[in-house]
Amino acid sequence: MRLLLVAGLALSAFAATPDTLPAQAAAPRPIALDQEILVATAQLRLPASQPFGLERRSAAPMLQQARGKRREGEILMIVGAAGIVTGLLVDEDLITIAGAGVGGFGLYLYLEATR
Repeated sequence: MRLLLVAGLALSAFAATPDTLPAQAAAPRPIALDQEILVATAQLRLPASQPFGLERRSAAPMLQQARGKRREGEILMIVGAAGIVTGLLVDEDLITIAGAGVGGFGLYLYLEATR
């Protein structure tokens, strides 16, 4: 019964599709824009000059912060790997899991800083 229902739904979905889809067209069809849309789009653009009170900040502090996070991530990954090895050597599950957690958090910090 279930197979019959699924087959019927698949057949009706296949029958409802159009003969040609826009992605399968032989040539691209241009999108026709009216004048109102073009005017509204032009009004949404930002002015060329900066408004009063807004100034560009230097990227140096953000770069230093990213480097710090990246370094912290590297250190935490090393500590996590050491924790995993130590936990495996002393056959202690809690230390192994904690090392994996610290290493995972270090990997997260490292990947966030390299974006």
